[in-house]
Amino acid sequence: AGLAAAFLKFFLPYDWDFKFCVTVGAVLCATDPVAVVALLKELGASPTLTVQIQGESLLNDGTAIVLYNVAYRMVSGEDMKLSEVISYLIKTALYAWMLGMLCGGFFFLWIKAVKDRVDHNSSLLQ
Repeated sequence: AGLAAAFLKFFLPYDWDFKFCVTVGAVLCATDPVAVVALLKELGASPTLTVQIQGESLLNDGTAIVLYNVAYRMVSGEDMKLSEVISYLIKTALYAWMLGMLCGGFFFLWIKAVKDRVDHNSSLLQ
């Protein structure tokens, strides 16, 4: 996002504010792995590699959303100090971790409960 912001600021003739360039760069840098995952499946790549690429893409998307929120708040006129930005990033990461653990634990227990009641060859679990 930083490279995209630098490109928008210094190579395009619009004379945008750097904060606005960071906001636009955060939007432009969020990637979608659908084409890559489709190509990997077509080429017969291992499912482990496919899952790792999807997970990395989710991390990139989450980072882009957080960066966009910080940059948008700064463009909107909110004066944020470096300590406030770091605090926001840490809080967001911790909340995301807690939400992921909560949802993951819920679905783990749900699948475990269903698995004991359903035949192992059932397509419900697959």
